Amino acid sequence: MAWGHSGPPSNDPTDERKTVCQDIGRVAVIGGGPAGSAAATRLAHRGAEVTLFERAEFPREKVCGCCLGAAGLAALDAIGVGQSVRELGQPTTFFHGYFQTGRGGTREERIHSTRGVRIPIVQGTALSRSQLDLNLLRWAEQAGVNVQQPCGATIVSQDPSGVWVESESGGSQRYDLVVIATGLTGKFRQSGAAELAWKQTPHGPMGISTHLPRPIAEEMAWQLEDGEIQMHCGEEGYAGVVQLPGGDLDIAAAVHVRPRNSKEDHAGKRAIEAAVESLLLNSNALNSRQSDRLRQWFAEGASWQTTPALRRKRVAGNGRVVAIGDAAGYVEPLTGEGMTWGIESGLAVADLWALYQSGRMTADKEPDFGAHWHARATKFQTRRRRLCGWVTGWVRYRPARWLARGGLQRAGWLAAPFTRSLAIGPRFESTTTLQRPLASIADASHRTHPSS
Repeated sequence: MAWGHSGPPSNDPTDERKTVCQDIGRVAVIGGGPAGSAAATRLAHRGAEVTLFERAEFPREKVCGCCLGAAGLAALDAIGVGQSVRELGQPTTFFHGYFQTGRGGTREERIHSTRGVRIPIVQGTALSRSQLDLNLLRWAEQAGVNVQQPCGATIVSQDPSGVWVESESGGSQRYDLVVIATGLTGKFRQSGAAELAWKQTPHGPMGISTHLPRPIAEEMAWQLEDGEIQMHCGEEGYAGVVQLPGGDLDIAAAVHVRPRNSKEDHAGKRAIEAAVESLLLNSNALNSRQSDRLRQWFAEGASWQTTPALRRKRVAGNGRVVAIGDAAGYVEPLTGEGMTWGIESGLAVADLWALYQSGRMTADKEPDFGAHWHARATKFQTRRRRLCGWVTGWVRYRPARWLARGGLQRAGWLAAPFTRSLAIGPRFESTTTLQRPLASIADASHRTHPSS
């Protein structure tokens, strides 16, 4: 495992990164992605005895744009992990947006009507999910988290004092809190004891991604500039392309297709792939030779992963079972915001739990911790989620893309409020300050910028 120059946390028990405030009980985290690992690490720093259950074997890839923005890195800095992620990844510094506005005519005429727009962003990083997830999980282990992998877990029962969880490794254990971080599907095994009801059925675009291997990218001469995130926007939705460490290109998209006939599953998947192909080939990013080679690779060699529809809401807490990240509901992200929101929610639920265990969390006047968290989660990151939802819906319409292309080509600064808003999230106290009184830390941890 590559840790970067800063290395993993020290095993020295005097290391201030391991300083904790108090014993806040036993916590189980189900799911080892960015949200789950961040929550487990923060909880361990807070003083909890944490067990993390992840049923998959790492490393593994997932549908993802592979971009983590400045707000996500800042949240990781609070648990001492941000620098290792920066060292493993590739810096991202600007969007190169292609807004398809041509209609009819020849392909050359449509391409001529599509011009790229360069939009600076606050620096983030590009890193494959296989590397990111493994790195975060290893840091959680070093923080003292007991990682059970591959190992599924089932919630058996809960009462006001705790939750019983049975794992595939054998036996049933009682935990004071269970954190669900199972991603876009939001599924977790339970026996009717901790229902977190969905308030909204999945709808909106479908997510899809693949990696274009470096040799093929080089053969095509499809070379991105240092720091570039390509965004191809059209009627079908949008597709992002970023270069990963090692030279592969990650292609990820959110596309709108007609409802899939259950009897024609393969036809439905092909429709999603065709929509991505249309977004990439109907822009001026690639010439005719490159387009032909990409089309051939799509037909013969591409390995696609898909997601459920990218808009959904659920009840985020019930008793002592809470959901974070995409498992708590999601709004279609643009370029990596989903990972950022998951990491931030992991830290936020850990800080809220520490406050709850101290007996100081009474302002919301809710009957249990799950209700407290649901109240917080419904307001958490609201502005940034709405902003992403508005932009991703807006770019589907040709007049809007025409206005965006013309306006940004003449005045690129018009995008600055949008990019700055996505780059600023909640301000979390650093792990190195956890010697401070609990109340002051909790207050600071939940101060948020208005754009959150």
